[in-house]
Amino acid sequence: MSGGEPVPKLSAKPAATYLRNTWYVAGWASDLAGEPQQRTFLEEPVALFRDGHGEAKAIGGRCPHRFAPLGHGSVVDGALMCPYHGLRFDGDGRCVHNPHPGGHLPDARQRVYPLVERHALLWIWMGDAAKADPASIPDFSWLSDPRWEAVRGATVAEGHFELYSDNILDLSHANFVHPALVASAFTEGERKFWQDGDNVFAEYVRLNDELSVGISAVMGTEGRPQDFYGMVKWHAPAVLYFDFRAGEPGTPREQCTLLPSLHAFTPETPDTTHYFWATARDYRLGDAEFTAGMRAALEFAFEQEDMPIIRDSHRLMRGEDFWALRPLILGGDGGGVRARRMLQRLIERERQQDAA
Repeated sequence: MSGGEPVPKLSAKPAATYLRNTWYVAGWASDLAGEPQQRTFLEEPVALFRDGHGEAKAIGGRCPHRFAPLGHGSVVDGALMCPYHGLRFDGDGRCVHNPHPGGHLPDARQRVYPLVERHALLWIWMGDAAKADPASIPDFSWLSDPRWEAVRGATVAEGHFELYSDNILDLSHANFVHPALVASAFTEGERKFWQDGDNVFAEYVRLNDELSVGISAVMGTEGRPQDFYGMVKWHAPAVLYFDFRAGEPGTPREQCTLLPSLHAFTPETPDTTHYFWATARDYRLGDAEFTAGMRAALEFAFEQEDMPIIRDSHRLMRGEDFWALRPLILGGDGGGVRARRMLQRLIERERQQDAA
């Protein structure tokens, strides 16, 4: 170019900071079947595979020989074989087979990440393995409960993972991003934001009013006013539960129809995020046509409406720190602001503990 300013980089690639001693969603358990998977979590290459006993394992995804992606290999006799030169590594990260002359086993050991299969999900611990406590995994048992039928998805989204958490904690965006979800409950309903321990909550309540066209179709309430209750619970660093309930006016909240949702955001890089989502129902079970329509609608909302606006926002930030850009704070930002500040406190606490 001549006569103009240089084109700015998409991202300044600042040194990324993550909370490491916590559980992240690594994938849907059923998606890790015969073939291994190569993934990047918190900028670290990770190989996921099932050993000879069918147990899910996670080890460093870069082969120590010529740095090939181990997750692109195959499982042979319960060990993960590198696709480049055939070295095999077991679930403990040890090299257990060398196919080359002499067969000497290199003194090489891949990092092992604690990996737990629970609630139909794979949960990975990216920090100090000695601190990994499966009891601290959030309760999403409805995902594997036969009384519920869930539709779900997984994708890699462009944008910083905290922008995606902000999106779920602030439901008011629905009126402007999702034409089928427009409802006064999101902008005119009673709002409440609070913290409890390391969790952040955002609640929206609107009584005796019309639900959105899309939700009314899913719940079979077209043309009938409903009492609406929406509560989002944020688990650090970015696993969210959305408790969506609606019922005939005057119905006690606990007796309203529930549509539970999962939104889990696992950082891949500062610019990309693994997005795992699911929404379940306990009615019309086994109705394949209804399930397909519900899945298509939700997938479109998340991947064709939410993701593009968050992607564009991320690009326009150009790698700048969120707070350095001096964002305006609106009435619906109470949850997102609390979550961001909570996460920074947790990261700082982890740093201090590591330095002690």
